[in-house]
Amino acid sequence: MDLALSFLRPAARHGYGEKTGTRGLAVEGLVTSLNTTTPWQLALPARGTFGFSGPSGSGKSTLLAALAGQRACSGRVSFAGMCWQEGTWGLAAHQRDLVLGFQDVRLFAGQTVADNLALAHRYSRRRLAHEERAGLIEAFGIAPLLGQPVEQLSGGEAQRVALLRQLFSNAAVQLYDEPLSAVDRSQVLRGLIPALRAFWARNPALVIWTSHDFNEIQLLASHCLWMEEAALRGPVAVRELIGFQASGESAEHSCCSRLEARVESCEAGLLTLSLGDVLLYADNVVGCHRPGDIVPFLLGSGDISLSLERPGLSSILNCLPAELLAMVPVADGRVRLELGACGQAFCADISRLSRERLQLEVGRRYFAQFKAGSLTGL
Repeated sequence: MDLALSFLRPAARHGYGEKTGTRGLAVEGLVTSLNTTTPWQLALPARGTFGFSGPSGSGKSTLLAALAGQRACSGRVSFAGMCWQEGTWGLAAHQRDLVLGFQDVRLFAGQTVADNLALAHRYSRRRLAHEERAGLIEAFGIAPLLGQPVEQLSGGEAQRVALLRQLFSNAAVQLYDEPLSAVDRSQVLRGLIPALRAFWARNPALVIWTSHDFNEIQLLASHCLWMEEAALRGPVAVRELIGFQASGESAEHSCCSRLEARVESCEAGLLTLSLGDVLLYADNVVGCHRPGDIVPFLLGSGDISLSLERPGLSSILNCLPAELLAMVPVADGRVRLELGACGQAFCADISRLSRERLQLEVGRRYFAQFKAGSLTGL
């Protein structure tokens, strides 16, 4: 399915709650007190995961709340042919096949973790099998916490429980507002993100994942929405944002680039991937991968070294031939390189001295080396 859908043109009005011809999410002329001069227009398919980012205070949370029926607004919103909003009338939040996950968790006080999860399962329109729920509890590391009152949870534990509760609801539309901001970054990228990706592969839904951590978005989504000063843009392909990482403010810090490769095998904890005709290797693998799967992963710009010729036998397992597409000087005597391989782009940071010694030239081919442990999110 092509997720890069254009914005909808205004459509004919229908009666409240009546079905329309649009099967996905259609937002037309949606206005709140925040965006009176920039009405929101959006069209998304019924299934797929989309990132959502932008500066703090730009309106992301307001849009999610309006979609969920929790913010006064006017305009038109429909999903799967059902009208959720028409003018100032809105279908009640509990009547929308939707869940909204908050950064501040909002767990039900006076109950245990198990109670919160059981309540979500009880009222789910698409109940998960016991094995599915047990697998999520294990993946999220929640099993030791099931008997605890939610008031005793740490911030990171509470966010994991809240996200799990929303997954147990298994709504057709799932909106998340920075749901893992308090959880350790390594745990998120190496454990929770692969579990989420696998869950939504088994239980498709329309997911909008809001985060200031672009690494989360790259691993979960192929396309991203952007909000700035209440103006909504997108969806744009995540890989098209590689140029943003190669210049501007983000170039002052190391960054991660999203690549996709085909799974060949997974033996003895070592995942073998193919990118074109090149084999790559990853360890510290968390997810369950099958041969033939196309999987995304992140590669840090500071984890890559460059050479003029193919290196000999080395403990560094990965060597990817790549074309130098661009060079941008950045802070601390470094240079950010934009490299291309098999139709995909990624960034690498080297010193200016290395650039001079190698006499790098845009358009030439080089060899990018990186360790198996540097592939994140698998």
